[in-house]
Amino acid sequence: MSRVLAAASVPNPPLLLPGLTGGPVAEVEALRSACLAAIETLAGAEPDLIVLVGGAGSGELDSPLSLRVGRSLLAQAGLELPIEAVGIPADAPAEECRITGERVAEHRGRVGLLVMADGSACRSLKAPGYLDERAAPFDAMLTEALLARDWASIGRLDQQLAAELLASGRAAWQVMAGALATGELAGEEYTPTCHYRDDPFGVWYPVLTFS
Repeated sequence: MSRVLAAASVPNPPLLLPGLTGGPVAEVEALRSACLAAIETLAGAEPDLIVLVGGAGSGELDSPLSLRVGRSLLAQAGLELPIEAVGIPADAPAEECRITGERVAEHRGRVGLLVMADGSACRSLKAPGYLDERAAPFDAMLTEALLARDWASIGRLDQQLAAELLASGRAAWQVMAGALATGELAGEEYTPTCHYRDDPFGVWYPVLTFS
């Protein structure tokens, strides 16, 4: 039976690391507050262990930016639990992501799953990937699928399109879909909550919990 008691999906921009902005920035602090609220919801499920999942580029599976931001947010939230970090290659195929998620769901401990994932980075002229008209529909479809717990649609996300839109969270979301779909088959019930969704820097940052 699945032991994933709750999951949270938060973005992983480096601006969430302490001290990088040189002082408070309203957009960053609003995002940080939403992330910490999501982690508080995760903690409310009383897990014994946090499984931290984040995408990783080639050669950085041990300590990618996504996992560093995740560890930092857990520390900022004051959540002192054992952490099992899982770096998933950003270009991992959907089947590998699903299997990784299923393995998380088979964990013997009471798991809180924290997934580090950004949407597209092409939502404005100043975005890292400039403006791409496909970005907003992609992010809307993605977010609605997550809120509907439509794990099959998450599993079918277009890997090539996600890469073109710089949606770095694709693989991590597919890991989460594998884990929570397994949990639901085992009788778990997850209630989705959206804490934040916006693109203050041209990147789509949804903050969601499933508890």
